[in-house]
Order: sequence, then structure tokens, then C-alpha cells
Amino acid sequence: MSTMFRIVSTIAKGMIKVRLGKPLSGGERFILASLYSKIDRVATLLVPSNVHPKLIDPDYDFVRLTSDVESNLELFEKLQARFPNVDAALPASWLGLAGCGQAEMGTKMRISPMIEPSPEVYALDRFTLDELSLPEMTGYLKNQIELTASVQDRYPEMNSPPIIVGSFDLAILLRGEKVFDDFRLYKYFTEADNEELKEKIKKRGDPLYFPRLMDFATEASIKMGKMYKEYGLAMLGMVIVNQYANPPIMSPDDFLTYIYPYVETVWKEFKRNRPTAGYMPPNPQVAKRIADYPALSGIACFNNYMFPQNEIGITPKEYDEEMINLSKEIKTPYNYLIHGKFLRDGTKKEIEDQVKRVCEYAVENQAPMALGVAAVPLGTDLSKIDLILNAVNEYGVYK
Repeated sequence: MSTMFRIVSTIAKGMIKVRLGKPLSGGERFILASLYSKIDRVATLLVPSNVHPKLIDPDYDFVRLTSDVESNLELFEKLQARFPNVDAALPASWLGLAGCGQAEMGTKMRISPMIEPSPEVYALDRFTLDELSLPEMTGYLKNQIELTASVQDRYPEMNSPPIIVGSFDLAILLRGEKVFDDFRLYKYFTEADNEELKEKIKKRGDPLYFPRLMDFATEASIKMGKMYKEYGLAMLGMVIVNQYANPPIMSPDDFLTYIYPYVETVWKEFKRNRPTAGYMPPNPQVAKRIADYPALSGIACFNNYMFPQNEIGITPKEYDEEMINLSKEIKTPYNYLIHGKFLRDGTKKEIEDQVKRVCEYAVENQAPMALGVAAVPLGTDLSKIDLILNAVNEYGVYK
């Protein structure tokens, strides 16, 4: 049975169970929630890559996990054994930024035992744009693709679609913060209303470098998506990540005007696989606005990740209510995330009260919702995750 057929079968079985009033499995619940279909309780999500490996098993670190596919699978099994009641745990990978493809194009990565992989020397500090080649199936990227394939094979009921890096994020991973200067120069040049001003801008650098870089990054992003497909992976629900093009780095207006066309180009390439291009809206008003853009209409774009937080990491209550009400209007599930700072530093009562409040509002409004843990930093008491899962079971059941 193909992975794609198993996913479709999971959706069908889940819908039948809901009609019959039978409890859903975790995989069924999360997939149906993602599709804004009726579910029995709020779905739960834990992102393994955001759980520091030392919290799960002290024998695992980022050096080991970036070099060995099997180590990621072993640690994922340990994570599942520790939290067997979580509905979805994805992506099952600790390669982080190392698996995004920029290393295979020339960016040197910093890999250390305790700190997540990060760029050390950017490709475009070593080479010119014309000297870069599109990525090949080697290195960390090969590990990431093989790991995703192994997860799909071992856990067929768990929807584990490929996650590829989008054009703007990839440009940053190749160029670093210089991309922001490139962007501003291009924006000023594009918006200049006379030739004299355009000539002055040209003296500060090449204003057309940014679109050239974005064209290359778009081509590279598409090629990486095709690598996953050619390797035989199920592509349904794939995610195209664009996490850097958010406030305060970039305004929603600038994102939609200058970055979204590249996002949509990648999205259209895989449109038949129902991809979503992840974007983190800063408030419900922007969440509603971006829903009109076809590539930004899924669960990966409808979350509270970039909402303002108070001193202990809680996002505004009124925003949650707006998002749940809006979810009913646009038929997209709200993905409520517990931030790492709040999880680590908040008291158990504060965390339970927060979960109770948002779950009860979703249940009251009969709005399918997912509740996830955004990050689990070192120093976190893991029993707080157990508390979250128990609270969802108590307060997040749809009547």
C-alpha cells in the first residue's frame, strides 16, 4: 500500500469514526483538524526538532544527530515513548537548518553538541552568485530526505510531509543579513519615481542583485522539493517555510508585494500536493488578509507564533478569540502554540489556565483547532508537557 493511499485511507477512516461517535487516533485527529474537518477533541502537536535532544536522552547531541539518520529515528522513538498521547510529532528530525540545502550550495555550518546547527560562513561570502550551483542529493540534505522517507515508511498513519525551505529563507541562509540591505536597495530603486534618484541608488550597489538572488533561491527551493518527490515520498500537505519574512524583519505589506510572488511560484510547482507556505502573521488582521492569497491559506499560516507576548510569554487573549472566530469564517484551523519561554518559566497553574481558556473557547464555538508546543528549551520541566496533554483531554473535547 502506497504512503499516499494510506494517508487518504486515514482521512476516510477518521471521517467515518466521527460520524459514528468513535474516538479518533492521533494521526486521524491531526489530519482532520488540518483539513478543518470535524474532530472529537482539540488536536495536539509536539515539534521534535524544537525539543532539545539532551532533554530526551543525554547520549544524543546535535553532532550525532546531523551526521546519522538512524540516530534521529532512535531519538524520535524515545520521544514518542515519553509522550505517547501526543497526536502529531513532526518533523521527526533534529538536523534543523543543516538539512535545508544551503550547505550543499556552499554555506559552511557550525555543528556543536549543545547548540542547534547554524550558518558559520555564508556561501555568498565565499562565492559569487554566478558561481553557485543548485543543490545535489548529498550531505545533510540527503540525510534529511532519507530521514523523512524513513519516517513516512515506519509511521504510515502519521502525516509527515516534506518540509522545504522557501525562497527568502534560503536567500538568507546563502547570504546572511546582507539580504536585508539587498532588499532595501531593490525596494528603493523599484519605488523611485525619477531617473535621477534611481542613478543615486545605483551608486550604493546593484539594485537588481536581490531579484537575481531570489530567482536562484526559488529555483533551488523547487529543485529540493522535486528531490523529495523523486525519492518516492508522499508529498500531500508539504510545507514551504518562510519564517524570516515576518515583522519586525519585514512588514506584511513588503512581504506580500516583494516576496509573495516567489512564494507562489514554488507553491504552484507543487499545487496538486496541497502545499502550504508557512507564514507567521503578527496579528489576526494580517491572518485574515493573507487568507486571500492561495499559497497562504493553510494551518501553517494560521497561528499565534509571532503575536506579541507579555513578560512570561503569553499572547493576548483577545487575539485568540479573534483567531478562533476567524477560523470559522475562512475554514482554517487555528494552530495555538505554547511558547518556549512560557513553557519553561510559567507555573503549572498558569499553563493549565491558558490551555483551559483557549480549548474551551474553541469547543464552545465548535471550531477545529490544534494546540502545540512551539519550543522546549533546556531547563524545561517535561512534566509540563504531560500537564498540557492532560488539560487538552479535559477541556478540549467537542460535545
